[in-house]
Amino acid sequence: MNKWKIRMGGLALLVLGAFLFVWSVKYVQAEWPQIFTGLLSVFSISMGFALLIMPLEIQEDSSTSD
Repeated sequence: MNKWKIRMGGLALLVLGAFLFVWSVKYVQAEWPQIFTGLLSVFSISMGFALLIMPLEIQEDSSTSD
């Protein structure tokens, strides 16, 4: 997968999580659906943030001696 696709996926998850959070606070009136939607929004935001800050280039040392 390209780097920009991973970054855009993370940004999309952040936007989705923010939308779910606002929607659960404003429009969901029942207690349990509001809790589950809020938890889903927190999960989406955390996964999106993790994808944004994830290092994509792993440099390996090939000069290790045993």
